[in-house]
Amino acid sequence: MLGIRDANSESSKEITMAQTIKLEVVTPERPVFSAEVAEVQFPTASRGYYGILPGHTPLMTEVGDGLLYYVQDGQKHWITVFGGFAEVGPDRVTILARESETMDMIDLERAEASRQRALKLLKEAQTDHDLATAQAKLDASLIRLQAAGHPAGHGF
Repeated sequence: MLGIRDANSESSKEITMAQTIKLEVVTPERPVFSAEVAEVQFPTASRGYYGILPGHTPLMTEVGDGLLYYVQDGQKHWITVFGGFAEVGPDRVTILARESETMDMIDLERAEASRQRALKLLKEAQTDHDLATAQAKLDASLIRLQAAGHPAGHGF
């Protein structure tokens, strides 16, 4: 009888573990986030967004700039990611990002000031390089503003 109970409790433990996936987001400077989550969605560099659930087929892909979201305890949460790579396995997603912040790390006033500076740079751009640099800065500030607010769009 004891052996049957152990098997049942082990089986229920496996079911519980299979319902979550470990999400880790790190940058070269610091760990940003680490927790068990129900699902993850992140931007890729060239293939749109990938949605990841527990048991996903292993893969590696380049991460784009945008908002990563994860679901934990039935709630959606957002993290900015700017470039890098993702390694996905059946029970883990590791994002190695060039830059990343959780919502509570974002300073709204600073992000808005960055947006204003980028708009000014766009107007003053003289070369294609200046234009591309200003556009990248504008995009980054908009991603941060969207993350700090309540994002709308792409499944959010």
